[in-house]
Amino acid sequence: MAKPPAYDWSAFEVGIYIMAKPDEVFDLLGTAKGLTRWFLRTAGFAASEGRPADRKLIEQLPPFDSLSQRPENERCRTNDRYQWEWHYGGGVIGEEWILDCRPPTRLVFGFGDQMEVAVRLRKLGRFCEVNLRQYNIPDNASGRHNLHMGCRVAWAFFLANLKSVAEGGLDLRETDRARTRQLHLVNI
Repeated sequence: MAKPPAYDWSAFEVGIYIMAKPDEVFDLLGTAKGLTRWFLRTAGFAASEGRPADRKLIEQLPPFDSLSQRPENERCRTNDRYQWEWHYGGGVIGEEWILDCRPPTRLVFGFGDQMEVAVRLRKLGRFCEVNLRQYNIPDNASGRHNLHMGCRVAWAFFLANLKSVAEGGLDLRETDRARTRQLHLVNI
């Protein structure tokens, strides 16, 4: 009997079909206004030269707030810096770069210290197929638990919320700061 292949903890994929045009879904993914409708408390994009090759140089960059931000309805572009604030845990702020932006079919962004997320959109009849792949996840105990399993569960919820919002439904997130401190919630 053949031994099954080892599980790849460094990446995962999740997907969903949304009854909307890829352009409409991309605007929810690639604009500050769109991201705050289904995913984040606040979001902003600003033009930049791209992510430094040496991560140590990131600390020498000007603060995000000193950059000229794109209007909330304007799509992000390759090399933009972004700043996102989450609803949970008192509003943890993350900052990274848009690594590849090809509206309305592809968006790749840095995520955390070293991970990346690639979102592919494809028209299938009346639907938009959304495929999200998170990769460069550290293969250690913390990476497996917090980043692989935790992010996979979170993306499953957020893609369902993206579908709900895109199809004219409700925003399913819990946004009350007092309640979001309970990190066992699935809808934060």
